[in-house]
Amino acid sequence: MLMRFLKNPFPLRSALLALCGAALLAGPVAAQTAEPAPPPPATADTPPQPAPKYAARDIERAFGYIDANQDGRLSREEAAGFRGVARHFDEADLNHDGALSRAEFENALNHSKPQ
Repeated sequence: MLMRFLKNPFPLRSALLALCGAALLAGPVAAQTAEPAPPPPATADTPPQPAPKYAARDIERAFGYIDANQDGRLSREEAAGFRGVARHFDEADLNHDGALSRAEFENALNHSKPQ
């Protein structure tokens, strides 16, 4: 196990790649972080909002890692190194500007509607 870790020069990249791919493709995953507070009860006017699948700090960490030039947006080139993100880039790019904002990235990961 240690040799495998030492041979892989990008263990963090591999871990984030797996996180992003799984997040965009898979259903809910158990996390070791505390669960967020449940959403407020729905009123007659608004339907209930599902609880986020990923904690905001985990999404921020993944976004910051993928955002190589730290401009606050994920370009198609930056996303290309992460299969799950690249595969669903066009779906996540809600305003069709060719880049993912932090909000678009979070909405895609948590399968939620933009706010």
